[in-house]
Amino acid sequence: MAAVVLLSSTSPSKLATDLEIFGHRIWQALDVSEVLFLCEQHSVDAVIIAHDVEHSEAIEKQLRGIVMRLEKSANATYIDTELSNLFPGRTLRIQ
Repeated sequence: MAAVVLLSSTSPSKLATDLEIFGHRIWQALDVSEVLFLCEQHSVDAVIIAHDVEHSEAIEKQLRGIVMRLEKSANATYIDTELSNLFPGRTLRIQ
């Protein structure tokens, strides 16, 4: 599954917990500097910007790689489907 940084305005995030249940590796960040640090330190496949983050469009332009800006209606199932489509070769690791 995918390794993802979730940028949100609150931590811990229920969305992050739900994505972990789907098998994704999740790091949570509260600001852009944390996102950039996590991307430097880990092999991150995508950055997800939660709907409640202010100036999300400007933040998206600052980041490199795959970035998903969420609508308010997005849930973990939708995100899991999108990540599965982006990274089809990844399989679930059983721990």
